[in-house]
Amino acid sequence: MKKTTLLKILFFSIFLFFSNGYALDNVQKNIRIGIILDEMSVTIGSSRDFFVYDSAGKKLKLTKGTVNISCSQRGAHIGKYDLSLPIRIEPSNGVIFVNSKPYRGYLVLKKSGKKMNVINVLGIEDYIKGVLPKEVSCDWHAEALKAQAVISRTYAISNLNRHSAQGFDLCSTTHCQVYGGLGAETKKTNQAVSETNGEVLTYQGKPAQTVFHAACGGHTEDPKYIWGWKETPSYLKGVKCRYCGKSPHAKWAQVLSENFVRNKLKIGKIKNIKIKGKTPSGAAKQLEITHSNGKCVLNAYEFRLYVDAWKIKSHFFNSIKIKNDEICFNGKGWGHKAGLCQCGAKGMAEKGKTYSTILYHFYPGTKIETVNYK
Repeated sequence: MKKTTLLKILFFSIFLFFSNGYALDNVQKNIRIGIILDEMSVTIGSSRDFFVYDSAGKKLKLTKGTVNISCSQRGAHIGKYDLSLPIRIEPSNGVIFVNSKPYRGYLVLKKSGKKMNVINVLGIEDYIKGVLPKEVSCDWHAEALKAQAVISRTYAISNLNRHSAQGFDLCSTTHCQVYGGLGAETKKTNQAVSETNGEVLTYQGKPAQTVFHAACGGHTEDPKYIWGWKETPSYLKGVKCRYCGKSPHAKWAQVLSENFVRNKLKIGKIKNIKIKGKTPSGAAKQLEITHSNGKCVLNAYEFRLYVDAWKIKSHFFNSIKIKNDEICFNGKGWGHKAGLCQCGAKGMAEKGKTYSTILYHFYPGTKIETVNYK
């Protein structure tokens, strides 16, 4: 993938955050999640009878077990039956299997070019149950889990119709939120969802932009230094965090070959990398790179994306040194550093802080409110 394409994906995924202003007293109860996209066939199953309805009015009752649904010239094919897309598949017991993975709710299969998309339709609260254990560890303190439940729910409600062009609300990947369905659920995370039922984080009566990351390294970041926001909501300006210092991501070190970094940046042989300026959080603003073909200056967060966001864990660099054709990076934290620090939330919960206290710390000036589903 080209560097510019990667940046556009990551940047626009943030800019599209919370693009919808849904009224808190009129939120749709169900959400449509694209779980399998652009496939020619899929295996559907149930432990009891299930029903298939196509767009032409045809209805099938299938006995328990599995069936393969494949694309055909007319739409889709199940055994000896040709069906017209879209297709709705409803289990009699509320659980349906897709490629052996269990999901709550029902399915809709829609045409996607010559292929099809599999969409899981279920209640928002049930959806959050399949998200929470994918975003945090189910072993974490209950208050940290509840804090994550609130911000994940806020994100979901604020981004309904994000994938409307494809016929669903959100996808099941990191582009939106990772969703694992019923098979991902745990008793502890489900309890956190139930105990915060319908709760979202708001600012001046509208859903807040609940961005979050793994570990901040001691201070969260103002998004203007990351994504170039011209205006930052006051609750995202950045706050001190004294609770993530013991996390495995508090400090990190990475050694990369000069050749690897040079090829990622598409520049000459690197001679020096200098940190230019610090943000209020202590992270680097820019990096000045001297190489055999001249100099270039990059936003520090942008540099991380260009090189490798998994290897360069954050733009909070303590030092960058070049030795024997290797570049040694030392830094703090993991992720973009904006919004809630997940390791900080975990640390606060372990110190006896409630989920509301955690949320108000990382998003000062916000309020927890309850939506009414229609």
